[in-house]
Amino acid sequence: MTAPRRTSGLPDLIGRLLTDALYPVPAPHPHHQTLLQVKDRQAELDKELRAVLAGPEPRSHAEAEAELDDIVNLLIDRLDVARDLGLLLGDDTCCTGMASDEKEPVHISEGLAATGDGARRALRVNAPCVVCACLSVFDDYGCPDALASADLVAALRTMNGTAEGRWRYAELTQARLATLLRAYEVASRDITLPDGRRRKSYRRTALLAALPDDCAC
Repeated sequence: MTAPRRTSGLPDLIGRLLTDALYPVPAPHPHHQTLLQVKDRQAELDKELRAVLAGPEPRSHAEAEAELDDIVNLLIDRLDVARDLGLLLGDDTCCTGMASDEKEPVHISEGLAATGDGARRALRVNAPCVVCACLSVFDDYGCPDALASADLVAALRTMNGTAEGRWRYAELTQARLATLLRAYEVASRDITLPDGRRRKSYRRTALLAALPDDCAC
């Protein structure tokens, strides 16, 4: 005698499949995506800060200075992210009646907010994508394998234009750069640099691998 087939969960499964097919998930709102990205970066910084504070005691003066630098940099990035998150939460962009594809990207910049739509589009067209911008900095440094996040941001801040239609290059911070590069699946790593410093750094190979095929920078 054959055992009866178990079909108790089949109607529910079919119902879910039909619901997904008949009611496709709408495209995420750019403003909401930005909020989630910034919030994720905030959580990452909190985790990194806790890891540093819970780590072993420095065994030398050099290690103590390096740890202090890491803590200061993380706290500065944490403050930048908190500021960006507050500005995004106070922005009523997603509450307007415009369709999401008709809106300009969110700019966390008072100076850029005062410019016209034409000026904003011109900035996005003329400015290189953030990956190309980072690689150009690597070229200026002689194409090293890795570059400290702080050094990379300092160089990027000398560039004109707007990074990914979000922030002016002159207003970039390490936290903002991390948010922008996350879209390209590029993240900083703890790397010991040739000068002996162990810093949050980006590898050139990771940026090259993330370079869009259709990039026209």
